[in-house]
Amino acid sequence: MQEWVKPGAAPVSRIAVLPFENQTSSLRAGQAAADLMVSEILATGAMAVMDPSEVADLLRRENLDPTDAGRLPSAQRIGRILQVSHVLQGSVIEYRYKPGLSETPAVGVSARLVDVASGDIVWTSSYASLGSSWLREDSVARVAQQVANGMAAHLSGALGAPRTR
Repeated sequence: MQEWVKPGAAPVSRIAVLPFENQTSSLRAGQAAADLMVSEILATGAMAVMDPSEVADLLRRENLDPTDAGRLPSAQRIGRILQVSHVLQGSVIEYRYKPGLSETPAVGVSARLVDVASGDIVWTSSYASLGSSWLREDSVARVAQQVANGMAAHLSGALGAPRTR
C-alpha cells in the first residue's frame, strides 16, 4: 500500500465519491469499488459522504455521464456542481482471479482526493491485495472490501473529523 497526505491539509467536511474508472475486463469493477469506498468511509464516522445516486443525478443534469469516469471533467468542476468540499476519484487496475492451480483473488485500486476550493490533490492511495486461494477462503469481493476498508481507514484517520459516537 502506498499512501500520501498533503502536509497541512484541512479536515474534510463532505465528499462526493465518483464512480471509479474500470481498467479491468471485469464488468462494473469501478462502480463496485466506489460503492465499497462509500460504505467504508461512512463506517468510520469521520466524514459526510454525498449519496451516490444524488451524485449521478446531478451529473446527468449537467449532461455528464457518471458511468464514464474517464470522460468526466475535472474534479474541481464536479465538486462545484455537487457543492462538496472534496471529490474522491479512482481507478480499479485489477479485479480478478489469477489463473493457476488454485485461483487467487486479486484486487488493485488507486484513489485520490481533490480539494474543490484549490483543485489540489490532498490525499492519494494505491492498494493492491491478494486473497487466499487455499480452499477458496476468499473471493474477489471480499478482497475488494478489505482494500476499501484499508483505504477508508487511512483517509478518515488523516483528514476526517474525530468520530462523534
